[in-house]
Amino acid sequence: MNRKADKKVLIFFLAGTGLVLAMIIFSRTLWVPSGMIEGLSKKKWFQNHWLSGGYLFGINALYFGTTICLLFLPIFTNIPYLHLVLMFLATIVSIFTWSAFSTAWTGSFKNRLKMALTGSSFYLILALIMVIQWVSVKPLYPNEDTFMRALGWMLGFFVSAVAFSVCFIFTAFLGKRSARV
Repeated sequence: MNRKADKKVLIFFLAGTGLVLAMIIFSRTLWVPSGMIEGLSKKKWFQNHWLSGGYLFGINALYFGTTICLLFLPIFTNIPYLHLVLMFLATIVSIFTWSAFSTAWTGSFKNRLKMALTGSSFYLILALIMVIQWVSVKPLYPNEDTFMRALGWMLGFFVSAVAFSVCFIFTAFLGKRSARV
């Protein structure tokens, strides 16, 4: 890559980081489809912290799997930076989903924490897998430089840990205020 392309990637990364931070800061005014919130909040099973947390876990796994499959798309196309756009869109969709979950779920703060931890634990498990892979990187053949593979696992850990943190913050602390029990 040349310096001009490096600057574009850096600007895209910083803009994405700024947008995510702004969404966290202004999460109370974040637009979420009211039909989705009403549909979830009317479901009796959704108010159970284990079931709603498991549902969020499944949605996080579905979004992650879909994003991974879509990230193979740039291999078959000649569109530059498509992978960055796909990751950005996946982040935005995830944040809207977490915000909708947080708004639709009602119950005690203690149960909200259980729901949030259960739902975001997908990314915690993923982060632990990344750490295990990162620490156990061994050369596949003699004299192989494992730096790039280790860097990939390290970046995977970073992304998973950030996704866990943001999902947990959105679903645990940024929802409707309920009785603190």
